[in-house]
Amino acid sequence: MNKTEYLAKLTNELGHMPYGDVKDIIQSIEEHFDEGVSEGRSEEEIAESLGDPKELAAEFKDGAKFKQIMKKRKLSDNFKGPDGRGRIFVIIFNCFVGIECWLLLLAAIIAAAMCLAGDAAIIGLILAGLIFGTLAEFLVPFIFLIITLVCVAVFLVVLLWLGIKYYAKGLKAYIRWNKNVWNYGLGED
Repeated sequence: MNKTEYLAKLTNELGHMPYGDVKDIIQSIEEHFDEGVSEGRSEEEIAESLGDPKELAAEFKDGAKFKQIMKKRKLSDNFKGPDGRGRIFVIIFNCFVGIECWLLLLAAIIAAAMCLAGDAAIIGLILAGLIFGTLAEFLVPFIFLIITLVCVAVFLVVLLWLGIKYYAKGLKAYIRWNKNVWNYGLGED
């Protein structure tokens, strides 16, 4: 694939990024091609060294800069394959950390659901008491109880929503780190 074809495919893959960012990325890649050609390499060799445009675009979408990507590519050119230590480390680390994080998230979801169910049950009991006339003298305290319980439930749901939101961001980085250690090992000895 020559320079024009490579840049067209890369531009297509970067389609949903802001125009200014795409322009900067394409300019950096063009400069890389120009430097490579001036060093005597063919456009096909340079395109091959950059890798698949789809994978390169994914790295840019993840927020990586061109110099970081090229440094990583140079390191991976010397890479001989994953070492078993990295894979064993990922498995053991996930057994002691990853599974517990999932269980903690599950417990938080169950606690919020139980809180909301408890609020609904108390509201049902109060309404039943009002219908049968046994709670008329306790109406004001029960209204304050309902308001308090609903506020607590809303607070827990918002807290859970924020927790899940940031948990998902951290999980994305955690999965990327796991994938990197799994594929490239723990690094140099």
